[in-house]
Amino acid sequence: MHLAISSFDRVMSWSARRQPAGQTARLMAKLCSPWATAAQGIAAAVVLRAAGRPAAGVAIAPVAADACARLIKGATHRPRPGWKRFSRDGHRSFPSSHVAGPAALLTAVWIDSPPRARIVVAVALGAVVAAIGVERLRAAAHWPSDIAAGTVLGVFIGAALGRL
Repeated sequence: MHLAISSFDRVMSWSARRQPAGQTARLMAKLCSPWATAAQGIAAAVVLRAAGRPAAGVAIAPVAADACARLIKGATHRPRPGWKRFSRDGHRSFPSSHVAGPAALLTAVWIDSPPRARIVVAVALGAVVAAIGVERLRAAAHWPSDIAAGTVLGVFIGAALGRL
């Protein structure tokens, strides 16, 4: 099983790196960085609270997802693909905190949203996570399995903290 995932990771990562991330993708990565996502969580919590909806989980979810991702990264020491493995954080690839934070935030917002707005939030969740995942692959910052694990971690934490 590990060999199959490793082979899939190498093939997908190599394919994605053939077309490097553009300026728009790099900007999106900055907008979904852990610090930016924490600020977005606070802003979303303020808006939800003003509408009389539960909001604490929305503010906490991206920070909790980033903290969990950092703990897992420290325990696994998985190297990044390509030349990124020789960078300062070259052995902190698994899972992707750039994906975990937005996934946690949007999942918590989805849970706390009124039913008529949930479809819009669900589409946004899918679009943002997919766009960040593709950018992280093209930038050679993560393996596909890092992105999948970050998505699962973020959705799990967002679902657990929603309705707080």
